[in-house]
Amino acid sequence: MIQLFHPLLTLIATASDSLLTKYVLYLKNENWILRDRIPGEIHTKPPERAQLLKYGQPLGKAINELITIVTPGTFHRWVREEKRRRKRKLIGRQGKSAVLRELVLKIARETGFGYGT
Repeated sequence: MIQLFHPLLTLIATASDSLLTKYVLYLKNENWILRDRIPGEIHTKPPERAQLLKYGQPLGKAINELITIVTPGTFHRWVREEKRRRKRKLIGRQGKSAVLRELVLKIARETGFGYGT
């Protein structure tokens, strides 16, 4: 897969801004041609969405001009959902399992040391 994109990445790395603009226009037109040949909608899978988010978010509002596989509204909804998912992560140390907790309390009760007394 990497071998497929290596020539394109080399070309982009050595190109000027005006040339990059031409590359983007070419690739957009190529995508439109390919999309016209595919009947119906394209349903993205979670790994594909993650990839689109990874490369699309740094573009900011410019993504609205580039994105063709889904609507800009759908892309922005994915961004909002991703932000909500990140906020839900618990902060702090992970709690102990119930089995471990019960074992510690049992040992404390049997020996008379610690929390179980």
